[in-house]
Formats: sequence, structure tokens, C-alpha cells
Amino acid sequence: MASPDKFPVHLSNIQYAEASELNTLSVTLLRQPVPNDPARLFLVYIHGGAWRDPAIPASSFAATEKHLLSNATVELKDKIAGIASIDYRLSPYPAHPTNPSNPHDPARNARHPVHINDVLAAILYLQEKYSFGNRYILIGHSCGATLALQVAMKRFWGSQYDPTSALELNVEPPLAIVGVSGIYDIPGLVDDNAAQPAYRDLVVNAMGSEQKVWEEASPVNGDYEDGWQDGKLAILVHSEDDELVAMKQPETMWKALGEQGFSDEAGSEKTRKFIKLQGVKHDEIWEDGNALADVILQTVGDLLG
Repeated sequence: MASPDKFPVHLSNIQYAEASELNTLSVTLLRQPVPNDPARLFLVYIHGGAWRDPAIPASSFAATEKHLLSNATVELKDKIAGIASIDYRLSPYPAHPTNPSNPHDPARNARHPVHINDVLAAILYLQEKYSFGNRYILIGHSCGATLALQVAMKRFWGSQYDPTSALELNVEPPLAIVGVSGIYDIPGLVDDNAAQPAYRDLVVNAMGSEQKVWEEASPVNGDYEDGWQDGKLAILVHSEDDELVAMKQPETMWKALGEQGFSDEAGSEKTRKFIKLQGVKHDEIWEDGNALADVILQTVGDLLG
């Protein structure tokens, strides 16, 4: 590992599984990792893109990471051990305007639960490599927010690597989740956009046509009292100007968290927060990254003081 004056260290294209070329992640280490460091947190990001868009990869977190490192006070930066961004196998997208999928490409023909199993495998890799346990903040944008909360659901998704073992039994869910422009009620997304068949098409493309599967995969139906016992903080971030995902999605998730024991009262053992942005479109929050960086830094401060 590098000497202290060589940090931060940027590591890219790290293979966490051999299933495809998209089973990779990137890591930025801000300091020498300390196992189970009680004073610091890891940040882990899951990109969106409707489970299928190759133009929104792990590197889409770059702008946010840049703002994180430049906006953080010395005290806050000292509380971050490292930053990781995960790629995962994508669903087919043969009509993509610049990078259409090939039906023979294992990286571009995934269907649920492949996406969540890849994310679980990546987190398990990071936990074993850097020994941070549950001391991390999991951030997800759009369907990445879906995946982030699926980690906390601790549901047996059926491992694509070893059908006899459940990855989620080995993965420790995070202390905090930040869902950004998220999809939380998958049948609701389809029903509320019935006049636009593209929504149903992208869900069927990612999860098949059975509504029961959509319901089971929806974070609003998660059992967080049992599955996410160590969860301290759930933050929902959504823009009133999001043109792709309506405000009804985080509102429904907010209610579900309340029914699962999360409170918006200060000092609660399990806290939920709803941050509404204005003037930001669906993808602009990660394309610019400044507002998202501020939310993440606020979350670090909330957890560690």
C-alpha cells in the first residue's frame, strides 16, 4: 500500500467476480485501511440507468466524488476511509443509440436477480478486502436506489454464482442508505405511467412479466425490521423537477419506512430523512454531482458527528 503522502489512491477496473467484463468496481482510498475502523466510513455507490444503460456506468460517480473531495471539511474528509463505485451486469438494450447490446454478451443480457446478486458480490468483495463491516453508506441513483434498498431487504434472491448459497447472508447491510431519484414501487411505476409503454417495457426487460416478481423486488415491500436491524439512517433524495420518476415513488417509500420503525424525530434509533431538491432533472443530480456530494457529506456528519 502507498505511503501516507501518496493518498488518495485510485484503483479502477477491479474484478470482483468472473461472470462478465462488467463485474468490476473502482475504489478511491483516502488513507491506509484500518480493519473495523470505528472512526471512519466507506462510501459505496450504485449507478442507475434502468438496469440496462451502458452510458451510465460506475464512472458516472466521478463528478460527485470530485465534489466530495473538494467540498469536505478537513474533519469530514478524515471520517471517510474510501469511496467505491460498482458496475454490474445489465439487461438487454438492443435499441441503444450508440452501444446496442449483443444477445451473446454475458454482460448485457441480465435479468433480475442478476443485478442485485452482482451488487451483493461486489459489496462482499469490498467488505472482505477492506474489513469495514457495516460501517459504510450505500448510495444508489434511480434503479441503483432500488438495488441499495434490496441489499437491506436481506431476501434470498437466488445466487447466480452458487445457487446453494445466499450472498445476502454474508453481506452486512450498511449503517445508512441514500436513495437518489429512486424507484421503490415497481408495479406503481408501471401503473402510474400506463400511458407510456416504455416504462412497462423496461421493467419487463429487467425483471420479466410476472407482477409478483415486481412486487417482491420492490423496496416498499421490504422487511427492514428483521433484514436491516443495524440500519441507522435512510435518506430519500428527490427533485420536484425529476421528469422520469415522479415524487410519488419516494413518498410511498417514506411511508413504508415509517411503518418499519423509522422516525423523522431527532435522536431516533432509526431515522428517515426526505430531502427535496428543485431545478434538477433526473440525471442532472449525478451529472453535476455537487448537490449529491453535499447530501453524502451531511450523511457522514449525521452518522459520526
